[in-house]
Amino acid sequence: MTRIAVIPGDGIGVEVTHEAVLTLKEAARLGGRPLEFEEFPYGAEHFLRTGETLPQTGFDRLSTFDAILLGALGDPRVPDNRHAADILLGLRFRLDLYVNHRPVRLLDERLCPLKGRTVKDVDFVIFRENTEGLYAGVGGFFKKGTPGPAAPTGQPAVPPPAPAAPGPAPATTPGR
Repeated sequence: MTRIAVIPGDGIGVEVTHEAVLTLKEAARLGGRPLEFEEFPYGAEHFLRTGETLPQTGFDRLSTFDAILLGALGDPRVPDNRHAADILLGLRFRLDLYVNHRPVRLLDERLCPLKGRTVKDVDFVIFRENTEGLYAGVGGFFKKGTPGPAAPTGQPAVPPPAPAAPGPAPATTPGR
């Protein structure tokens, strides 16, 4: 059985994850693959009530699941959204979730906004980094607390190419 932890999050995240769980349950029923869901309270409500974002005990439990369904996070009652950053980035870094894998497949031509495209035309995958780039500067370290943490230096990861060897001067037209 596949075990899925559910963190509904805040605002519309609660509504969306509820519908997602219903959809997954139906897909599991139709596909004959049993799923087990367990909901966790982490989000703005929990943070405002307890002052906790994602405690170690919660993280330890979450790390035992096969998957985590995480709803949208963010609530105007927490102006700095520290709970959202701690939960989202905490899970990404601590579980080393370095790839955001987004398959895209057209299920029915009537749903395609692209004129003349068919199911065969729209079938690809988008891979997006989840812990580097923008996130590397969070806290000043990339993968802090791991065997190979690295502090961002502001330098490019790959050195720029060497200047081209000098060649003949470009041709010019007199008078211009």
